[in-house]
Amino acid sequence: MKKKEIYFREMTTNDLKEVVNSYIQVFSAEPWNDQLTQEQIIEYVNRMMRLNTFKGYIVRETGTTKLLGAALGFVRPWYKGEEYHLDTFYISNDYQSKGIGTLFLAFIKEQLKTLTVSTILLDTDRGYPAESFYLANGFSSLDSSITLFSSTDKN
Repeated sequence: MKKKEIYFREMTTNDLKEVVNSYIQVFSAEPWNDQLTQEQIIEYVNRMMRLNTFKGYIVRETGTTKLLGAALGFVRPWYKGEEYHLDTFYISNDYQSKGIGTLFLAFIKEQLKTLTVSTILLDTDRGYPAESFYLANGFSSLDSSITLFSSTDKN
């Protein structure tokens, strides 16, 4: 089988439908098994894209229109300059564990470096494949930090 060539670029509104469809396919499958609707994810991606600091990227197969993955995030101020909050990162199920995610992440890091964004911050679930992927790609966990959440319906 011939090795597929891929390319990366910034995400545009023209990518919305494919990003939403592939998002639902990836996160509805193992290990996440999320119950997602088109309306939820369309609204989520639209909200992200409306942020004035939104930075989204996609990876495609060369010579086809096949979307292989996407990254959604935003740049935010930090006392050391700016950091990129990587809110969502995924590779389509059929293309996972083929090195595409590593190449895609390297592309994103290079893009952010040109914007003088020196840090990428993300959160993921412990014990899921994503944790191993990020650790293998130069990320570290912060022992001094935890993720907390609260409903606005509760005091």
